[in-house]
Amino acid sequence: MMRDAALAYRFVEERLGIDLKSADAAADLATLGVDSLALLELMFEIEDKLGLRVGEDTPPPRTCGELTQLLERIAAPRSAAGGQ
Repeated sequence: MMRDAALAYRFVEERLGIDLKSADAAADLATLGVDSLALLELMFEIEDKLGLRVGEDTPPPRTCGELTQLLERIAAPRSAAGGQ
């Protein structure tokens, strides 16, 4: 797994208490206690603390699978460019 993605996964687990690697991809984040404000704060923190660009036009993830895809997508450009 890419270093940036691994950091993002760990960050999500620390902030939200969700281990995305073992979570059901279809699990609804709201059902797991993650509200829209928590997601917004998480996205800002990922940008600020991890230096990964989420993008203003990115729709908020609704499921664990969507959050996983988002983390993989935003981590990929840096890792591909050697930003390890």
